Amino acid sequence: MQWGLRKGESTRRRERELCQECEVYLSGHYAEYLDTRNRTVPNWAWLGVLAHGRPEQLRALVADKALFSGTRTRTTAWWQAIAFLAEEILSQHNDDRGLDDLRRSVLVPLELEWLAADRPMQRPGQLVRSVLDALDQYPSSRRR
Repeated sequence: MQWGLRKGESTRRRERELCQECEVYLSGHYAEYLDTRNRTVPNWAWLGVLAHGRPEQLRALVADKALFSGTRTRTTAWWQAIAFLAEEILSQHNDDRGLDDLRRSVLVPLELEWLAADRPMQRPGQLVRSVLDALDQYPSSRRR
């Protein structure tokens, strides 16, 4: 029994929380969800912003990077890395179809690779290098 809750109520609460986390993950907001709760954000969750976030979310990250009234809302190196990568991706795949193809072919497989590897926490630069290397392998993403 947990703080006077009946066993069934505690289980239902955990089930709702799990469903909520799954929804947040699949919407590309899992890193933000963890970050705002001061929880450790695994490497693969940062990649999930790019792999699952709506195009509008990626555009908002790029716009935020450009400074609004002289202040960024997300100042950590991780958010700066994600904003940089979002800008790189959108500069070459700004249409929804191209972005979806890129995600299926490059970003989701890379995210799953990172998830399966269960790597120790790395620095944002490693994420940037990994994503740029993967993008270079994708035919229509070759950087000029």
